[in-house]
Amino acid sequence: MTSESSGHARAVTDVACDGVVFIRIEQPAVPSRYRLVCFPDAGNSSACYLAMSELLLPTVELLIVQYPLLDTGEAEPPVNRPGLTDKIYDAVRDWTDRPLALFGHRLGAELAYGVAQRLERETDTGPLTLFVSGRPGPGHRGFLGPPALQCCVVALTGDHDPQAPLPGVRAWRRCTAGPFDLEVFPGAPGYLDSHRREVVNLVHDQLISLHGPEPDRAAPKQGP
Repeated sequence: MTSESSGHARAVTDVACDGVVFIRIEQPAVPSRYRLVCFPDAGNSSACYLAMSELLLPTVELLIVQYPLLDTGEAEPPVNRPGLTDKIYDAVRDWTDRPLALFGHRLGAELAYGVAQRLERETDTGPLTLFVSGRPGPGHRGFLGPPALQCCVVALTGDHDPQAPLPGVRAWRRCTAGPFDLEVFPGAPGYLDSHRREVVNLVHDQLISLHGPEPDRAAPKQGP
């Protein structure tokens, strides 16, 4: 386990199980009300989530999933590795001591969706919200069957994102029997950086609206 401090925030790297690693961003002096588990794309970059954490603390603590490293010569992206959803679920269920949300980007959205299903099906602490970013919904080209989730689902995309056209992103609506929201950001991919403040406000406001704030903890920190 390693840790780095920046102001009052602390980043701690924990090996969870079976090669799945979490980067945990916390503010020990002020325990967070919520926890957000972030699932990056196949590139496994944590940079944008580390930047988001500075704005979400102390209200929301972040856990950033770091996928197992590829073996030498292995061509399969780590997020497509068989059994990875199960390994992440086994690790995430140890972090459900406070209201939980999941945020998946690109291929990470599919992993987050799979983990959300297992949390609802196998525990009493399903996620408050599943945020799915830059990815068409499962079954967007055909029949999906009954909704797999009961929680709120919020889909995010750019209005000119060739990897996530609006009709496909809207298909996430069919994945839940609960509330659904679609947020479209101007421009091409990259909105997690270029519209970070708006994304952070969206995450914060969704969690507060579903669970309610604690006194003096109702807004994320203001950026420069």
